[in-house]
Amino acid sequence: MDAWQIIKALIVGAGIVVGFGLAARTVFWLLRYIAWGSSDNTRFDRFGERLFSFFVFVFGQKRVIGEFGGVLHFFVFWGFLVLQVETLEYMIRAFWPSFNWGLVMGSQGYHLALFLQDIFGLLVFVALCIALLRRYVFKPDHIVISNDALVIILLIQGLMVTKFLANGTEIALGESIHDVAWTPIATFFSGVIGHGPASVHGTGYDVLYNANYFIHIGIVLFFANWIPRGKHLHLIGAMPNVFFRRFDSEIATLPYVNMERVTEAMMDENAEVEVYIGAKQIKDLTWKQLLDTYACTECARCEAYCPAYNTGKALNPMMVIHKIKDAIKEQGRTVFLDGKKDAEFPNAAGGIITRDELWACTTCGACVAACPVLIEHVNTIVDLRRYLAFTADVPQELANTYKNMEQAGNPWGMSNSKRADWASDMGIPHIKDLKTPPDYLFFVGCAGSFDDRQKKVTRAFAKIMQAANVSFAILGKEEKCNGDTARRTGNEYLYWTLASEMIEKLNKYNVTKVVTTCPHCYNVIKNEYPQLGGNYEVVHHTNFIKDLMDSGRIGLEGELGSVTFHDSCYLGRWNGIYDAPREILNALPGTDLREPEANRETSMCCGAGGGRMWMEEDAGKRVNYARTDQLLATEARTVALACPFCMTMIDDGLKHRGADEHVKVKDIAEIVADAMVVLFDKKGHHNDESEEY
Repeated sequence: MDAWQIIKALIVGAGIVVGFGLAARTVFWLLRYIAWGSSDNTRFDRFGERLFSFFVFVFGQKRVIGEFGGVLHFFVFWGFLVLQVETLEYMIRAFWPSFNWGLVMGSQGYHLALFLQDIFGLLVFVALCIALLRRYVFKPDHIVISNDALVIILLIQGLMVTKFLANGTEIALGESIHDVAWTPIATFFSGVIGHGPASVHGTGYDVLYNANYFIHIGIVLFFANWIPRGKHLHLIGAMPNVFFRRFDSEIATLPYVNMERVTEAMMDENAEVEVYIGAKQIKDLTWKQLLDTYACTECARCEAYCPAYNTGKALNPMMVIHKIKDAIKEQGRTVFLDGKKDAEFPNAAGGIITRDELWACTTCGACVAACPVLIEHVNTIVDLRRYLAFTADVPQELANTYKNMEQAGNPWGMSNSKRADWASDMGIPHIKDLKTPPDYLFFVGCAGSFDDRQKKVTRAFAKIMQAANVSFAILGKEEKCNGDTARRTGNEYLYWTLASEMIEKLNKYNVTKVVTTCPHCYNVIKNEYPQLGGNYEVVHHTNFIKDLMDSGRIGLEGELGSVTFHDSCYLGRWNGIYDAPREILNALPGTDLREPEANRETSMCCGAGGGRMWMEEDAGKRVNYARTDQLLATEARTVALACPFCMTMIDDGLKHRGADEHVKVKDIAEIVADAMVVLFDKKGHHNDESEEY
């Protein structure tokens, strides 16, 4: 090894030790800050599924490629990964000049790697040129323009340019240690260099090669330190965040709070630690919620789909995550680096994240569904709401709703003795009067029991089940609110009392199967009651009706005409039920199903979820009006729904737009009941004569 090679090895070695050492120190403290968060032991199971998710969402970029900018990101991401193999080869050659990966993977594998590195280098360069034009010339509304992003793009461009110049110079020198036939782009650069000014010939080639070599490695080392300090921290945070995701079977379930332990601790007069529910300060969030903030790419997809943000409310889900990230880094430095362990910080709930931001959320999950790195915005918002609810820092109308739920067992505050009045003339049994449990308990829900418009839906569905000879019963006045509104607005104690009472009732009557017309009842009983020991098979009425149709127990006739279907958030996004209601509608002859601009996973919320049903909406445009406009744009004569909250909000929107006289709003159950034909003889078997229901 000659003197220059020794100097080169010393320079590169020192750069690697110092550069990566400083980067590792920064990453260590960033991880220490999130470890300050509260525990979450639900993220370490199902290792195989987590590993599969990692490959699908990280390497496959499943959610990223859903938009044009995501396709560019896919090429940049993979190009960056492939080219780091080449960068590692550069570094090793500082100490072992003749090294190449062919010594490890064989000549054929190495040739393929060289070709991929060459082609990906060009693709990355072109993709970043397009990204520069898109960001700084065309400037889409949802793109956040930042100097940080510009620096990253230019640095990666610098890596591509220095790579091609270094490789091209090696080829021009005749010192390339690989078959140049596999590097067409670098060979092109060698031709350009070979026809350059005389100053680059001879030793000038060496200068050009070494300049690009050191600049390339210098950019990599600078990158390693820039990334954890800027907006591209997501390059570090996104991968573990995806691995520790919640699965689809869990995503609709809010984190469990052991209220028995909480109440015991609150009653302990000797307790030395303040007891509260939810996240008062940033460190009260879980380590996974804090990791979410490191994963944020600031792509703004969450805000692009957020109904609150897009109707002029204070909430911007991306900024909630961003503000928490800034706070945990600032507070972490104060406590762990500055040693100020007793430092006081502003509350996260109602302080760093304002009350207006928190109460504007409909918990629709549009942000969660759109996020390419699987951030769980809603869980964080609800945890912050939990502290506000614990301290009674809630809007007055919501406080009144809580009072109604506590005293009357429903948000309207109506006497529970009237809960089954809708069924007074239908001969529907109450489960307490049966000697043996029915096949299904029909959990009617508060809206289905008390709201005059929704009672028509309840009766329609009950008639469908009766016509199909379904064995079912209701709880009657023993039924109370399922607790969804309380839980989504953060009142975990009220949810716990309501849910515990209902679980006790259901278990008392040996209920195993539940059917309901309300997606909120469906979601809570199916996904969240198991946390409290209530395990039931729960079916939403759209799936239930579809099963009755498929089994031939009911048939449909008549023409529906033009219809559009509004996807309820808690039926669609949170529970994946999209097809059943559409298949029911399409089963009617002459149905002209027209999809609104926002549908299925991207459907816009009606504005009622997350407790917003019971709160005033003063800021900006009303969410239900915005969604109604999207539905009216289809020019359909019927708006089909499958949720009582949506019924209230869309019906109100149609009236506000003066469209209620020529556009009907109907639940799927009402549409089916109107068009139902039952083919049964006295024994319950099909006969050849049809009778219109």
